[in-house]
Amino acid sequence: MPRSYTLFALLALAALAACSPDGPGRPAAANPVAAGAPPDTVALRQAAQKFRVHYNSPVDLDSTGFYYVPVSVVAQEQAGRSKMFSSGSYEGYGEQSGSIEGTCYNVLFFDKETGQQRPLLPHGRFVLAEIDTDHKPDSRWPYLFYSFIKADTNRDGEQGADDASALFISDRSGQQLRQLTPDGTQLGSRLILPRTSLLLVEVRPDTDRDGRFTHADGPYWLRFDLRNLRTPPVRLPSLALAEALQQQMLHRQSRLK
Repeated sequence: MPRSYTLFALLALAALAACSPDGPGRPAAANPVAAGAPPDTVALRQAAQKFRVHYNSPVDLDSTGFYYVPVSVVAQEQAGRSKMFSSGSYEGYGEQSGSIEGTCYNVLFFDKETGQQRPLLPHGRFVLAEIDTDHKPDSRWPYLFYSFIKADTNRDGEQGADDASALFISDRSGQQLRQLTPDGTQLGSRLILPRTSLLLVEVRPDTDRDGRFTHADGPYWLRFDLRNLRTPPVRLPSLALAEALQQQMLHRQSRLK
């Protein structure tokens, strides 16, 4: 690998590691035991009677010293394939990319050489919907991308595709986890522009704050510089330009018969 190429990747990782630990982008703690009030013991016993943990097929992270195992919750009486989770087409995973059972809520990362193992998240509150969907990440950028559903935002009793979702990023060993897109939005498309450091992410806001994301909630784009994730994303179009385009649309449509 060319020296400049390696230096570029190291600088990108340094930017990720230096991100502020505060706010929605706070990295996940290395300690797998999350602090908090003890849960209801009766509810725990009921959950233990109905559900179990399932460790899905390992996924090799090509050109790294790591592999990961998606962890999900399944009903004891009936197993089913996840309707939410999708994964990148890493070599060694192949057709098993759709074989996740139940609801994926964490990922275990394993060091191929030392056997060291660690969870991506210190808790089980989120639903993991995607890991590196569509394409393997650009090899210049030593990142993994995740889509998380953090809460039941539409209050229908489950965390699903209709809830808000957020884009997270980590290094390729599952460390330095950070949230990129804001809470209260739903992820759309994303792409890394070829031969650039620009990551473009489409998000849909809940403009009427009703807890639902519909076609009436117009999306916008966020531009990230993968060389320096400490820099806040740029909204596309800007608020001023978006307002001007909104007025153009209203005047245009008002003249139509």
